[in-house]
Amino acid sequence: MAVTYMDQEIRQNVWDEISHDVRIDSTNLTVTVTDGVVYLDGTVPTYSQKITAAQDARRIKGVIDVVNNLAVSLARVWTDSEIRDTIRRNLDRDVRITNPSNLGVTVADGVVTLTGTVPSYEQKTAAADDAWTAPGVIDVVNDVAVVPPNRRGDAQIEADVRRALDTDPDINAARINVSVINGVVYLRGTVPTYYQIDEASNDAWGVPGVVDVVNELTVS
Repeated sequence: MAVTYMDQEIRQNVWDEISHDVRIDSTNLTVTVTDGVVYLDGTVPTYSQKITAAQDARRIKGVIDVVNNLAVSLARVWTDSEIRDTIRRNLDRDVRITNPSNLGVTVADGVVTLTGTVPSYEQKTAAADDAWTAPGVIDVVNDVAVVPPNRRGDAQIEADVRRALDTDPDINAARINVSVINGVVYLRGTVPTYYQIDEASNDAWGVPGVVDVVNELTVS
């Protein structure tokens, strides 16, 4: 029998998770919940704290979606050139990124835009990590394209994504439909929790040959 979580209970659990996370200064952060949708409002000192707060909320049972309205209120102002140079150094020394020269970094009023190409989704997320951990960042727009070095057939990719979902102990994949067109994976259907939506995307992105993932899963 499915367990129903009341908004008040979800809100308390989300707040407990965030307020006890030592990585987050929750002094000016508020949490509200309406019909299972969590709204994060207020300010945090860094962009990394904004991302971490949303990650904490997604893990809570009963959460259907997370709307992250947190604004970054910097302790001091960093110039765009300082931010860009820091990110550039982060990318250049990151062992996870095979060819950082293929990545472009622009910064406008603290908003970072990443462009270029990488061979895998893991490297795309690594580039984002290197950007949002830099001091002074207000937001990160990750426009890096994934270009796998070897082209794989859609049927092969679909079979591997299906296998990854079915063998993931953290996902109830019985109602997830998978289709692949030109390397783009489409996930449709329902899962029991919002956390499993993110997990399904991660499983799909981990399959070689995937160029993009369109996640249309909903919580049932």
